[in-house]
Amino acid sequence: MRLLHCLALCLLSLALSAPDAKADKRVALVIGNGAYRNVPTLANPTNDAVDVGAALKRSGFDPLIAIDLDQATMQETVLRFAREARGADVALFYYSGHALQFAGVNYLVPVDAVVRDEVDLRRLVRADEILADLQQAKNLRILVLDACRDNPFADELRRNVGQGRGVTVARGLAKMESPEGTIISYATQAGRTADDGNGRNSPYTSAFLEHIRDRDNINTVFQIISAGVYQRTKGSQVPELSLSFFGEFYLNGKPETAALSPAAPQADPCADAGDHWRSAEALGTLAAFKDHLVRFPTCTFVDLAKSRIAALTKPADDVKRTTAFDGTWIGKETCESRPPFAEGYYQYALRIKDGVLQAAFGDEGKPGSTIYDGKIETDGSASITVKGVIGENDPLRRLAGSSYQYKIALALKDSSGTGVRTETARPCRMELSKLAPQSPGANPGQADPKRATKRDDKSAVVAPEQRDGGQPRQTGSGLSCSAMRGRCAVACVSRGGRPDCASTACPRLEAECMSSGCWRGRGFNGCGLAKR
Repeated sequence: MRLLHCLALCLLSLALSAPDAKADKRVALVIGNGAYRNVPTLANPTNDAVDVGAALKRSGFDPLIAIDLDQATMQETVLRFAREARGADVALFYYSGHALQFAGVNYLVPVDAVVRDEVDLRRLVRADEILADLQQAKNLRILVLDACRDNPFADELRRNVGQGRGVTVARGLAKMESPEGTIISYATQAGRTADDGNGRNSPYTSAFLEHIRDRDNINTVFQIISAGVYQRTKGSQVPELSLSFFGEFYLNGKPETAALSPAAPQADPCADAGDHWRSAEALGTLAAFKDHLVRFPTCTFVDLAKSRIAALTKPADDVKRTTAFDGTWIGKETCESRPPFAEGYYQYALRIKDGVLQAAFGDEGKPGSTIYDGKIETDGSASITVKGVIGENDPLRRLAGSSYQYKIALALKDSSGTGVRTETARPCRMELSKLAPQSPGANPGQADPKRATKRDDKSAVVAPEQRDGGQPRQTGSGLSCSAMRGRCAVACVSRGGRPDCASTACPRLEAECMSSGCWRGRGFNGCGLAKR
């Protein structure tokens, strides 16, 4: 009996002395999709998933490893993981396989997927929904996407969606914002593609397997993984890392600190490199990355620092491409009839300056107002956010004064472009054309002589207060372009011209005013303030 009692005490002592890292609940879902049926297969995702699952198990996780999932199985597996994440201390999702982005949303692709247009995207798994499931974990959430291979459905999407509806099918994945307590690690930067690899694993998974067992703070572990990928690919692949976890967490326990002795070697010159790199990444400035290079020229993150510096010091050609679409654009939008929405046609002027599209219609914040805002990428693609305030007689019977929002996916090229509304129930397509800049030698105070020789009373727009014996008068200066448009619209209605003149002629004249600072209608003309 005494022997059994001693044995029980020993076992209890061992249990109590086990590392804290094993005491918490850690769940993981690892998916490797490579055996695609309708597009070229990928060699490594199966190996990636098996090896990552084994490595996570050694780090105290209870991993669910899933290989080559079709649509139904992948959806069911993700739902199962969402339930497992409830109440877990740590939740990790790792995906290796094909993925794509469309209108700023990332999708993970099952092996039986066929993606012909935006409707088929509903069959895929949205990465932002996975990110939401991870938020159920208590302490730490990790999303790893080794899924930036080139989009195999890009050509089909461009044929059926991109050219006809103005959506640019971008490369790679879109960057997602990480909620607090979350780490998101991408195999490469947003909008770039990653290599599947020639060995057993992809370059990213190889670095992950090498360092996931490191006894470092979890933020440092993922920073070292990113640096390892950069080194393995000789700079051709730079992982994107979004860190919103600000505490300390050690997957494999804290490293032991050895006591210093007279014979101890000199301090490691790279000991503080990880902490300094985290600070530099948080600041994200050119000066911060240059400072890291000076302080730690031979340490782990030196190549990543050089990459960040190169990205922040764009060549003059890149800056020029950023502003290549600057100017005034006329947008002609046609909306299909879809109850309760009637068919509609709209035309308006949009201004792009320094590569950013911004426009405001109506009094900001008041019913009926609309604001457009979005950055134009160097290839002419853009996701424009449209925010508005609902006015009277809303087809959806929403309260007047409440807000709404949708997006417009644009594709600009040279002086023309197309667009399509997304994230909205109303299907609308847009055609855009850029106004040519006014000749510097033109006299802004005089009407266009070529236009003056043409007579078409139906298209003339004359403000009622500006008539004088049937002769148009020149307006005084100081009126904004939007005020001029208001007078133009009043004239259209009052004179009984073409039914659509307020929505066609007036926006065109306003756009010219925005471009040149002057208004040139046959009915009245003059120079005003080139602003809305």
